[in-house]
Amino acid sequence: MRLPSHLRLKHASDFARVREKGASYAGKYLVLGVLRDEKVAEFGYGLITGRKLGIAVKRNRIRRLLREVIRAHRMEIAPGWQFVIIGRWRAAEASLADLERDWLKLAKRLGILLPPSEIPTTPDVS
Repeated sequence: MRLPSHLRLKHASDFARVREKGASYAGKYLVLGVLRDEKVAEFGYGLITGRKLGIAVKRNRIRRLLREVIRAHRMEIAPGWQFVIIGRWRAAEASLADLERDWLKLAKRLGILLPPSEIPTTPDVS
């Protein structure tokens, strides 16, 4: 199942607002920047993979893996958050499990995940 396109941050101004006004933490493979926005019904995400990560094939692979991490944990992300995931240079050599572990650690630290008791059991069909 794909992530709906309405969840993506599409404008440079959205990315800049999250980076400037939000909080961020760096992990081994990723930097996660978050901003609380009550106007957002579900959540919004953006991915940044710069040229330091390698050629386009590597950058696209990292983006695919990060989208898979978000898709797998979509039900756990609290509504009303916008976040930007920036791939660090080590991300090019990371596996899906490495990226997922790093993302979960950062997401818990920044408080964008729902407590286990509040996680819905069935996915919301959008």
